[in-house]
Amino acid sequence: MKNSNSFIKFLILVIIPISSCSSDDSVKEEKEENKPVKEIVLATLKTNEAEEVDVFRATIFGEIIDNGGASVTEHGVCYGVIENPTYDGTKKNSSSIKGSGEFKVNLGDLVAESVYYARAYGVNAKGVNYGNQISFITLSPVYPLLKVGEIKVAGAHDIFIDVELEEGDLDITELGIVYGTSVTPTIEGNKIIRDNIGQSFKQRISNLIPETLYYIRPYVKTSQGILYGEEISLQTIKKGDFTYSFNQNGADAATVARIKTAFDIATTYYNNFTSIVKHVTVNYSPDTPTADANFDGWIRVGANSGYQKAGTAMHEMAHTVGVGTHWKYFDDLMKTSPWKGNRANEIIQMMTDDPSAVVKGDKVHFWPYGINGAHEDDGTDFLYMMNALILQGMKEDGLPSN
Repeated sequence: MKNSNSFIKFLILVIIPISSCSSDDSVKEEKEENKPVKEIVLATLKTNEAEEVDVFRATIFGEIIDNGGASVTEHGVCYGVIENPTYDGTKKNSSSIKGSGEFKVNLGDLVAESVYYARAYGVNAKGVNYGNQISFITLSPVYPLLKVGEIKVAGAHDIFIDVELEEGDLDITELGIVYGTSVTPTIEGNKIIRDNIGQSFKQRISNLIPETLYYIRPYVKTSQGILYGEEISLQTIKKGDFTYSFNQNGADAATVARIKTAFDIATTYYNNFTSIVKHVTVNYSPDTPTADANFDGWIRVGANSGYQKAGTAMHEMAHTVGVGTHWKYFDDLMKTSPWKGNRANEIIQMMTDDPSAVVKGDKVHFWPYGINGAHEDDGTDFLYMMNALILQGMKEDGLPSN
């Protein structure tokens, strides 16, 4: 009987805690069911004023004030030229955000001198919401500036100019010059496109008509259209008429061919790059060591084949028009080196891009480009052209050719 009572007491102790635990769980579940669920709303954002506004760029700072009870999965700036830009329009998102909720967006590819509207935006589970609208105006661009150099050089069929380019805010896609015989030439007419876009360049315009006034403008193509630089006008010179007759004096066929070729080339350069009119007589003179000439137009060419070339021909032709043979040359213009005239020095400065360059010489020869010996004759177009252009400059400075 005593054991039966002990067993009953044990059962009561076990049942009471179990019943008590079950009661607490029911109350907890009931409280959880009755607890109100927090509603998710649209995020709250703020748009700060634009900063670092440039011609084509601007920076916008936005801020997430409240995420609305859910993670903001995307944030950035909506912008455009129409008020209240939306998510479905032009936008740029931001990949980072500070702990304060602030984020930054750099806008690019904007249009110059335009009013833009912008709003910060944020996306959460509820949808898209916007901050306040701000506006800003992009700046006016600095346009490329094209300027033609002060010194210009003209032959009968060619014009040479320098063009300086000061780049601005616009991307340049094409650079060149336009020219014609009427004012304000455009790219619809004659144009030369540069292979490279650089800050400055020298341009040769060829195949022109002698004694003709040409109008020339540099141009660039940009994202804002075609821009033209200042217009200049320059007249080509009168075509030269430098001729020669040839006394072969028993020279063999190869010698005759070399000498004739040399003077054909030399007179072509004189006639294209000077306006000198003169006839000279070329004589084969086997006893002459190299070659020589006088102001009367008498030229002797010796048997040394190294001097039967165009460079020697041009050198001797220069003597026939006064270099080292006329008093004006050695008593006035080249009495003491360098050359006293302005035009010959301007030509060498412009054509060599050396503002300090001058024509130097003595009472017989000038240099550089005087071709004072076979060793100086490299056969290049530039050498022969420069020799003739300097002679034209000397003529304009007062050196007589007849």
